[in-house]
Amino acid sequence: MLKGLAEAGGKAIGGARFSLVSVLPGALMVTVIAAVARAGLYNLDTRPDFSAISPGRDDTAAVILLIFFAFVAGVLLRPFEAAIVQLLEGYWERPSPLAPLRGAAVERHRRRRDRALIVLRHTEVGEPVPDPARNRPPGGSFTLRELAERDRLRARRRRDAERARRIRGGYATEMRMDAEEKGRDGEGELMPTALGNMLLRAERLSGDRYGLDMMRVYPRIYPFIAPRLESSVTAQLSLIAATASLTVSLAITTLALLPLTLRWDAWSLLPLAPGTLALLAYRGAIRAAAFHSTLLSAVFDLHRFDLVKAFHYPVPTQPDKLAILNKSISDFLAVDTARHDQVLRRKMSHESESEDVLQRANGNGSTQS
Repeated sequence: MLKGLAEAGGKAIGGARFSLVSVLPGALMVTVIAAVARAGLYNLDTRPDFSAISPGRDDTAAVILLIFFAFVAGVLLRPFEAAIVQLLEGYWERPSPLAPLRGAAVERHRRRRDRALIVLRHTEVGEPVPDPARNRPPGGSFTLRELAERDRLRARRRRDAERARRIRGGYATEMRMDAEEKGRDGEGELMPTALGNMLLRAERLSGDRYGLDMMRVYPRIYPFIAPRLESSVTAQLSLIAATASLTVSLAITTLALLPLTLRWDAWSLLPLAPGTLALLAYRGAIRAAAFHSTLLSAVFDLHRFDLVKAFHYPVPTQPDKLAILNKSISDFLAVDTARHDQVLRRKMSHESESEDVLQRANGNGSTQS
């Protein structure tokens, strides 16, 4: 019944990705806080009464109201999913109370990324592993201990390099054509949070390598995405939104349970449970964002010519000219007041085709040939 109500509510508010999972974070938060309050854990001077949590014969109406309000809380949180994701991404602009922390958070990630780059550069130049027997006289042989020590040093070097690659892979890489002209960071932009950096990496990795601005171009090529790829992208976005909402709900639950630390008994540790789950949910959101970057890259790999063909421009045969054309189209789409005849002064080619752009879009087919 609840699933049917959730789907009906999702259609009513126009949420294409709405499901029962969307309401679970808010419902979980309301249920946990209500159960703790009903057990009397907030009363620091008395022992908790968990029998009060179980509904009695006279509590049927109260249980129905609790389920209803928990469900309504989950539904009401649904429109704020985009804001929740942006909060966890690190879009902390004033008047956000987190705005003063943005600079320090970005600097922390800058140092973390730069340390990884230093390790990778030392690995690439082939820095020799310290030889424990470097002072051995000519003709001397290695002992087993010395060989084991050298192998341990090499293994540690490999582990450090793998960890550095994993860290570097969580940050965006600057590949835009005008990066040097505009004085951008050559190693890539940074966000205050790990989730923000991973999603920014997805934006940069997908379109920038082709000269396309992902934020401007993706809505235009979305109608041409192959059905299976589109469903995968939608499912991954839903997963990111769900884990982000769950992170925030568990964080709020942790804050609501903090007064229990004043009990000075075993229940003082209860806030650790939702706090730990919030961290795990956040790490899950980062993993989902990492796979989302792969899917988004696949979209541009397969459909990078569709926008050029939609503008009825001949597709350049040379990669550098294609990148310049893509950059011109992205710049045109980025300016609301730009006119096509004044900005994109290129000769168009109206070839006769069996299907026009709208028919190809409605068929979810690629325009590539």
